[in-house]
Amino acid sequence: MAASVLALTDLGCHASSPSSLKPMANEVQGHYEVIRLHGDLTGTKRLNDGDPATGVGNKVLITEKLSRNGSKYGFSATMCTQVGGPLKPTPENPTTQLCSGVYNLDNGQVTWQNTLAVTRDGVPAPWKTAITGGTGAYDNARGYILVDGEKRDYTVYLVRTPAS
Repeated sequence: MAASVLALTDLGCHASSPSSLKPMANEVQGHYEVIRLHGDLTGTKRLNDGDPATGVGNKVLITEKLSRNGSKYGFSATMCTQVGGPLKPTPENPTTQLCSGVYNLDNGQVTWQNTLAVTRDGVPAPWKTAITGGTGAYDNARGYILVDGEKRDYTVYLVRTPAS
């Protein structure tokens, strides 16, 4: 997610970026952890089964191996579905992609989801994607992932509520 849209870069697409990409601060009654990951693309599959006139419903499936500090740390799986926009996007008229995915890490899973405006205009700028949950060591996780699609780098900002 994060891993998701960076594969759109390989398909010649560009994702728009939000205006603020600053890391979040500690939240009240919780703590936060930063996990820096790097992805190596292992697969991309385009399913052009959407509306032939608009492309709505077309999908991109993406998988990556993830590493942390140069060591294997898991893998990611992503699916993006075009939910709006033209068949051939431009900078002035992008498509809208709904993307979701999972980072399957050594200590559990982190799930995420986002929407992006996508054009066929170059390499994505960094963007944020929302963490929607987790399992194992990432149970009760929330926060966001800062995605650098050009470098395939992901900075996961996890806020976890301590167990009561």
